[in-house]
Amino acid sequence: MDQFIIYLLLFAIIVLLGQVFQKSTLPLALVLVLFGILLSFIPYFPQIKLDSNLVLDCFLPLLVYQISAFSSWRDIRKQIRPIALLSIGHVIFITVLIALVFHALIPALGWPLAFVLGAIISPPDDVAIVSIAEKIRMPERIFIILEGEGVFNDAAALTLFRYALAAAITAEFSITHASIHFTSMVMGEIIYGLVLGQVLGLIRTKITNTSLHLIASFVTPFVAYFPAVYLGGTGILATAVVGFVIGNKFTLRFTPEYRLIALAIWPTFALALQSIIFLLVGLDMRSTFIKISLIPMASLALYVFSIIFVVIVGRFIWVYGVLIFLPRLLFPHIRKKDPYPPWQYPFIISWSGIRGGISLAAALAIPAFTLKVNGIDPRDILVFLVVCTIIATLILQGLSLPYILRKMGIDKVGQSERYNEHMSELQARVQMISAALNWLENYLTQIENNRKLLSEVSHHIHEYKVLKKHLEHRISGHHDKITHDEQREMKEDLAFLQQIIEIEKAELTKLWQNEKINLRTRNKLLASLDHQIQRHLI
Repeated sequence: MDQFIIYLLLFAIIVLLGQVFQKSTLPLALVLVLFGILLSFIPYFPQIKLDSNLVLDCFLPLLVYQISAFSSWRDIRKQIRPIALLSIGHVIFITVLIALVFHALIPALGWPLAFVLGAIISPPDDVAIVSIAEKIRMPERIFIILEGEGVFNDAAALTLFRYALAAAITAEFSITHASIHFTSMVMGEIIYGLVLGQVLGLIRTKITNTSLHLIASFVTPFVAYFPAVYLGGTGILATAVVGFVIGNKFTLRFTPEYRLIALAIWPTFALALQSIIFLLVGLDMRSTFIKISLIPMASLALYVFSIIFVVIVGRFIWVYGVLIFLPRLLFPHIRKKDPYPPWQYPFIISWSGIRGGISLAAALAIPAFTLKVNGIDPRDILVFLVVCTIIATLILQGLSLPYILRKMGIDKVGQSERYNEHMSELQARVQMISAALNWLENYLTQIENNRKLLSEVSHHIHEYKVLKKHLEHRISGHHDKITHDEQREMKEDLAFLQQIIEIEKAELTKLWQNEKINLRTRNKLLASLDHQIQRHLI
């Protein structure tokens, strides 16, 4: 079957599963992996390979940019200490732990390959966590820490992976050279990202054509990524910095049309990439298992259990020991400024170390080795362990995390924060409308002799006053800490407007069917009706 047709089929499966499990607390990533495993064992189902170059050089820059461009640098900066300890310190710690355990289990593979495995498995993936957080609200601080970790940890892990793989291939490694290179790479990519973000941001503010601007936004992550890679970096840090600069500094200067379209297209595109990666992880399971079938099941079980145990327990050790207790024990000013959090917070951060598709892509990037262990390519052993770790953490942690959040009462904290966020949103909207009304009423005194303009301004004043009164009524109705159903409230508020628009839409349909207007006119008028609804959404 043609590969293009196969991928179309896979995207159709993603849509179907996403719709079926839309209201489920199960993370879509887990559903896709499990369904992919089932498909892989169906006879005659076409074998599909996850192209590591496609994931690392195409999917990864786009995903990193999407996350950073739509994330608040201000919030991440406030949590920079825990994010740095997780995205760099935790990655190094887990890499070393896995290397020690793996070398003890299979000493014949040597230390370099042990560190290769550690570097690949060390970074948690934030995709599954985000999908869970969308359904059961985590406390904002936990979510920001996990999201920030997900943005930066791939850079540290892939850098360690590159050094370890080079040592495995060449049998040469210098920790001094690696340390200098790592430090210069981090500083270089940050500076490059800051400068490039400013340049690209200024260029994109000049683009007024929405379609061209959208194309430019998809080119942006690759302009950041590939030069950094060619100069010896990972490209991930540079891409993330460019995303933060453009998303936080220049978005307000882009055209409204682009902002509306980007807000719809980028998350959709990211969901498609993330979903196809997890589906391919499951589809790769059968071929991976066949390649290591010569190894006794008891030995495989020991390897898998040991690695998964180290991944999960090691994260708890790091989070509780280094992230929570050690800084506050050694530095009183940290303890005073940021007291010990509730015990549930570090537990949730520890239990959220779910691995994802980026780890598998890195594993598949390992070349085949001439040295065989009991007739098996060491690469196949590493890929198998990575796949098992991804699936195990998705099932064990991903499946239980929503239940744990509810059992601990953490979801109630998230609901309270959502309520406060919603109230601040409504109050900000009232302030914005009040500012507009003040300007309009002052402007009204300046145009007393212009009847046409006077009538138009008066109409706007009336419309804004009605909207302000409506918002103040909604605020006064929120006199408890219960998170209100936003979708239901908006439907109720827009019910009358929607009735009117449906009548207009029906008449528009008749005009189109009776050939009174052409397609261009129909689409233009339809877009006008859609914008009326969009404008009244609060």
